[in-house]
Amino acid sequence: MSESDFRQRFVFDELDVRGCIVRLDKTSQTIQDTHHYPPHLAQTLNEFALAATLLRDSIKVPGSVTIQLRTPGAISLMMADCMADRRVRAIAEYTSENLAPDAAIRLDEMGAGSTLAITITPEEGERYQSIVPIEHATLSLCLEDYFARSEQLPSLFQFFTDGRVALGIALHALPPEKVRDAAVTADHFSRLKMLLSSLSQEEALTLPSAEILRRLFHEEACRLFDAHSVEFGCVCSAQKSLDAVAALGEEDVRALIQEQQDAGHQALVVDCHFCFQRYELDFNDITNLFSS
Repeated sequence: MSESDFRQRFVFDELDVRGCIVRLDKTSQTIQDTHHYPPHLAQTLNEFALAATLLRDSIKVPGSVTIQLRTPGAISLMMADCMADRRVRAIAEYTSENLAPDAAIRLDEMGAGSTLAITITPEEGERYQSIVPIEHATLSLCLEDYFARSEQLPSLFQFFTDGRVALGIALHALPPEKVRDAAVTADHFSRLKMLLSSLSQEEALTLPSAEILRRLFHEEACRLFDAHSVEFGCVCSAQKSLDAVAALGEEDVRALIQEQQDAGHQALVVDCHFCFQRYELDFNDITNLFSS
């Protein structure tokens, strides 16, 4: 079995291409164990977690990356975050009776009004969001389409998951430096695409990253850098829970407090949907938010 939960970059010494490989083992199991998603939904959510981690690797500024799908159908929400310190979390909201059992989840069949967005939240500066066209069945193809349109440079994404373990690989073409001939560069990238598509799920989920890259690109002078650990993690806190309650507005919050007091409760309980951490918010702390 390969290493657990890591992000590892690699480059091609003779090609203008860089790559990243991500494995989520304990992270994906924690996401699944917390919510017990149906297997086909768990697999797709794992892909979102992989995508968030790979996308976080592709930006230079410190901050978090969120990839989020909203639809009017059975799966109302699917999202994953990767923070600057490589903590990852993911969640899906769905109506079980409307979710087709074991059917392949196709993003291009989610219904009119569905949106797929990538949000970058830097540690300093303003949040930035991009809308990803949903014109393909799989998340990998949607992301490839997005990068081709927005970056004007080809990218490849390949995801492998069995619902409990997940591995993702991304390749990004770079501005020409080592190879100046555009036609030759295109041929090189087409070859890498063909090689990447030859990787089987069994190989992806069982082999160490160095062996995966050796099998795929042994003729391409591929150089693998040190791995960095990835883990499940949430950014919830009592203060953020307070802020979320305050966002409801003073009138609604006071009515909610009265309802809880009438029921004999001593505090307002808020549960994090990602990690199920429970926060008991004192009624006085909440009302003090509106006493400025």
